[in-house]
Amino acid sequence: MTHLTRRNLVEAVTLGATTAADWSADQDRALARLIAEHYRFDEAILAAEDEADALLIAGRRSGGKRSAAAEAACARAEALHEAQGRVANEIINMPAATVLGAAYKLIVWRKEAAISFPDDFDGAHESFTFSAYRDLLRLTGLNALEHPHDRATLVRMRKYWILS
Repeated sequence: MTHLTRRNLVEAVTLGATTAADWSADQDRALARLIAEHYRFDEAILAAEDEADALLIAGRRSGGKRSAAAEAACARAEALHEAQGRVANEIINMPAATVLGAAYKLIVWRKEAAISFPDDFDGAHESFTFSAYRDLLRLTGLNALEHPHDRATLVRMRKYWILS
C-alpha cells in the first residue's frame, strides 16, 4: 500500500479521492497525462526542427544569411524543447503511486535512452535499468509498449558481457 503523507491527503481531497486506492489511481492518471504530453512534444519538436533545417539549408544555398523565418523557426524549436523539459521535470518529480506508474516512467526513460543507446548499453548501470524496465513491462502487462529497439538490445545483452 502507498504511504500517504499529509500533502498526499490534501492532493487526494482536492482530486476528489476518498481512499488511498483512489489517490493512487488519480496520481497514476496524472502521470499518464504528463507522459502523453511529453510524447506530443516529440512530434511538435520534430516538425519545428524540420522546418528550421529546411530554412537554414535554403539560407546557406542563397548566400549564407539567416532569414527572419529561419530565426523564428529555430526559436520555436527551442521553445518546444524547453516546454518539454518542464514536462519531463514534472514527470521525474512526481512519485509513481503504483507499479504501473513506475512502468510508465521507465517507458519514457527507454524512449529517451534510445536516443543515445539505440540497441545496446555500455555499462552495468544502464543494463540494470533496462532489465528493471523489461521486468516492469512484463509484470504490468505493458509489453505492447516496448521500444522498437528492445529486441535488438536483448540479443546484444545476451551475447556480450556488460562491464561495470
